[in-house]
Amino acid sequence: MSEDLRDKNKQAAEKQKVTSAKNEKKEEIKSEIYSADADDLRKKLSNKNAEYIFKLNKYLLDNGFKEDEAKEAIDKMLPEIVDNQIKGIPANQLYGPVTQRAQDIVHPVKKAKKTPFWASWLDTSLLFFALFGALYGIVALTSKTKDPNNQTGIITLLVLSAMWGGLLTWFNNQMKKPKDQRPGWGITIAYLVVGLVFMFVFLAGMTLVPTVINPALNAIGYFIAAVIAFGIRFAFRQITGIKERSFF
Repeated sequence: MSEDLRDKNKQAAEKQKVTSAKNEKKEEIKSEIYSADADDLRKKLSNKNAEYIFKLNKYLLDNGFKEDEAKEAIDKMLPEIVDNQIKGIPANQLYGPVTQRAQDIVHPVKKAKKTPFWASWLDTSLLFFALFGALYGIVALTSKTKDPNNQTGIITLLVLSAMWGGLLTWFNNQMKKPKDQRPGWGITIAYLVVGLVFMFVFLAGMTLVPTVINPALNAIGYFIAAVIAFGIRFAFRQITGIKERSFF
């Protein structure tokens, strides 16, 4: 029994050694391919891949590329083509039809820039300022009595918008991550609850702040503030190129 187990372990070790050697050889070949001269790689192309490159070069020249520009674009592809050729994957399977690959080269798709946290925070905060401003305006318009302890002043509006903007931006960023990198729902909900509690405490504390420091606007004032905030947000998104929506 013990001898059989030793034999199996020995066979497994030998098999692992062979697999490791093959992988090392593949990596060595791949390294040689990616460091090789483009002209040498062209000589290694199969007839099928050589024909693909010929047609691609012709298509690029017909679409306004100069010879050196077409050569440079194709030379960048050669290591990947030869590497996959060894695996039995031809260029038309790797890149699709010649016309499709040529269009990708002629009209490359620009990767969307990642919006920094501060920009998303400011964008979302301005949106909340506009929403809260409109809400405060409606409340001021429909309220018949003036509450002396009213905490809905301009300072409250600014701070509350910044808080909600930061909280929602953080939440959106977490949801955009791959599932295995996201915090658990328990942690996410805990953060949101803590944020909400902090906001309620802040609102309660603002009732103690005199109106001289935290003046409340009339309905028209809040509506104007909301429109200005929305306008600033629109201009900010145009300048920074933000495309993401604040609400998911």
